[in-house]
Amino acid sequence: MDDIEIREKINDKEIHKLLAPIVYLIVLMVVGIPGNLIVLIIYRQKYSKSVYRTIIWNLTVVDFLFCTLTFPFNIGRLIRYYTFYELWVCKAFTTLIIFFIMYSSHLLVTLALHRFRQVCMPMRKQITTVNVKYWIIGSFLLAVFLDIPECVLQPLDEPTLKDGNATVTGYVCAVSFKNNIYAEIYNGFLTFLFSLYAFILFVLYIVIGRRMYLQRKMRQKTMQTQSQADELSSKITKIAVTVSAVFALSYVPLFVLKLIAGSFDQEKLNATEFAALKIFERSYAFNHVANPFIYAFFDNSFRQQFKVLIMTIFCRGRTLTESSKEEQTGTRTKDTGSTTVL
Repeated sequence: MDDIEIREKINDKEIHKLLAPIVYLIVLMVVGIPGNLIVLIIYRQKYSKSVYRTIIWNLTVVDFLFCTLTFPFNIGRLIRYYTFYELWVCKAFTTLIIFFIMYSSHLLVTLALHRFRQVCMPMRKQITTVNVKYWIIGSFLLAVFLDIPECVLQPLDEPTLKDGNATVTGYVCAVSFKNNIYAEIYNGFLTFLFSLYAFILFVLYIVIGRRMYLQRKMRQKTMQTQSQADELSSKITKIAVTVSAVFALSYVPLFVLKLIAGSFDQEKLNATEFAALKIFERSYAFNHVANPFIYAFFDNSFRQQFKVLIMTIFCRGRTLTESSKEEQTGTRTKDTGSTTVL
């Protein structure tokens, strides 16, 4: 038996350890693709143009692409955990994942700055539907720039595998790696950057929340009722805060594990610990599936549009089915008539 066969045998024998993270990713993919597609349709067709809509729509594009492109890759590199030979594929998709992370971060910071200026500096110059495209482009280009080291540094991990007396080298497309000093510096930089973004979001929304609380207290003192604009502002802020909080919490395990990569031997973990580690390494995937549920929870208009869309799809499908049945019935009737004449 050659090395490739031994490696394949070990991979097949160890695959049971990875069933839990594989199922986790499959469920998220099945939910995330249609969920984000629905958000794209509703926000594009049913919401009026605004800075908020533009940022959320671009964020949803990222989530949709993440679900359609990187979930299959993540599932594949778990199924072929010890037999991932294609370094270029590993580099390409891990670079794409880090890009999506960076771009999402910048969009959320842009949204937070927009809400901060609207609520706390209403008389100052604002981000508008005209200049928001420059913020979007800047977020995109900065994400590309910060992502370049990932493409260079991402390795294939090469753990030593044993099968009886045979010893072979495995090939793993690792999530967390420390193959050299530059990788350690880059992982540390990413962790610092993520912490900085999370801190900025936390501070901005604390200030925004305090200002909105004071404004509400002032209206109560002056016996003013909450206007429609105030209700919309409150709804948007709740959505933005929740989306940012889910983003921050879902990415914490990834960056912590990147920071401590190499400090313990994964091969010595038992099956449950190993599976849990692989789920924690991919906890960030939840962030790209959760947003449609957040919009539906806080936005009654979104819920209504979702119901209308589902009913439209259902009714259209039923109409097509009935039309198809009528055509088939008509065809059979014609065939029967022809037979009678003959």
